[in-house]
Order: sequence, then structure tokens, then C-alpha cells
Amino acid sequence: MSIINKQGFDARLMQNAGRAKNSGQAKNTGFSMIELLVAVLIMGVGVLGITGLQVVSLQNNGSALLRGQAVQLSYEILDRIRANPLVAVGAVPGVAYGGIALTDVPAAPTNCQAVNCSEAQMVVFDIAVWKCSLGNFNTNGVCTNLRAAGVLPSIANLPGLPQGDGSIAVSVAGVITVTVQWQEANQPNVSVVSIDSQV
Repeated sequence: MSIINKQGFDARLMQNAGRAKNSGQAKNTGFSMIELLVAVLIMGVGVLGITGLQVVSLQNNGSALLRGQAVQLSYEILDRIRANPLVAVGAVPGVAYGGIALTDVPAAPTNCQAVNCSEAQMVVFDIAVWKCSLGNFNTNGVCTNLRAAGVLPSIANLPGLPQGDGSIAVSVAGVITVTVQWQEANQPNVSVVSIDSQV
């Protein structure tokens, strides 16, 4: 038994549709302020986490770059030693390059790019160029002269390692140990690369 009004609609259907509409409005009122704040908090924590990972990644990339430069500088002096072993009778190859300590200031060399040098002069030249490339002696007079002569690029193009220095030791068995150290920013300890080789 349905009641039909003037327009011809079933009144019960209209009442049921009205109830369904009202109950649907009560369920779909939107987000509450608490839900919105929780969502913003979760997003904020996520963004901070990603930012922290990015900072750590940049620091590790910088450390890897410095370590790569230190290894390259170590192999550079080893190649110079192999090219000029300066072997005296009964001596170990490369012994003339040994005995260079970390704090040793580079000696004034003959510019072997401008004139022909003896093997002994080449040893002094190689060590001076290497020590000046490491970074700790950028303002030293010997290094400044090598840059002015065009032997080394400018400090802007070759700054070296931060507080970079190196040492060379040659054992009686002919093992050459090249050590390069530098101080990274925000690191309490010096970083060290040490490479052993035999000529």
C-alpha cells in the first residue's frame, strides 16, 4: 500500500531516500582537526628523515672524494719513484726518496721542467712537487715559486687536501711506504691513507 502524493511519487520512497541522504551526510563530514594535525606531523617527520639522509650522504661523498685524492697523490709519488729509482751500487731502489717525514718542509728544487736535471736533482724536484700538491704547504715559499713557474697549477685549481701532508719511508727490503694524511672538517681524528709498494 503506497500513498501517492499529488506529483505521483511514492511517499515512503521519498522518506527512505531522505533518511539515507541524512545518514550519508553524517558519515562524510570530512577530516577532523586532529586527523589533519597527525597527518602533518607524520609528513614532517618523514621530510626531516629524508633531509638527514641527504646531509649524511653529502658528507660521505665529500669524504670519499678526499680519500680518492689522497690515493691518487700517493700513487703519483710512487710513479715518480719508479721513473727515477736512483740506484747506487748495492743500494735499494728508491732509497733516495726515503726519510721524508710528515712535517718536513719541501726543499727548494731545481726546476726540472725548465732545465735538464741529474737524478739527484730530480729526487728533490719530485718530493717538492709532491709535498706542495698535498695542501699543507700551499703558502710556503718553495710551493709559491713552483706555482709561479707553472710547475703546479694555482691554489684555486689544485688546493690539495685540507691540512694534507705526507711521508715516504723505504725499508731495507725495498718496500716503499707512502703515507698521506689530512684533517676533514667536523672530524676529530686525522684521516690516513698508507700504501706499500716495491720498485
